[in-house]
Amino acid sequence: MEWQRCFHLTRVQLEAGGELPMEAGTVVCQGEDLGRWVRAQRLGWEKLTTVQQWMYEHVLGITPAGEDKEPLPRCTQAGKWAMN
Repeated sequence: MEWQRCFHLTRVQLEAGGELPMEAGTVVCQGEDLGRWVRAQRLGWEKLTTVQQWMYEHVLGITPAGEDKEPLPRCTQAGKWAMN
């Protein structure tokens, strides 16, 4: 459900004229850090299903991360709350 929620919130963000969040903390919507979520999807591209990869590329414009990208440390619930 988290995947569906973040996908939907990101799609709504883009449809409203916003840019695709690429860094953590740039867009927090309804308590979800969409930048962190997008980054996690890009870094975990090989773990996604073929359908998810297609939806990311064709609906949201998300592509796999380059090999030079490193994951950011996880954010605590308190940290998410503070950002929101």
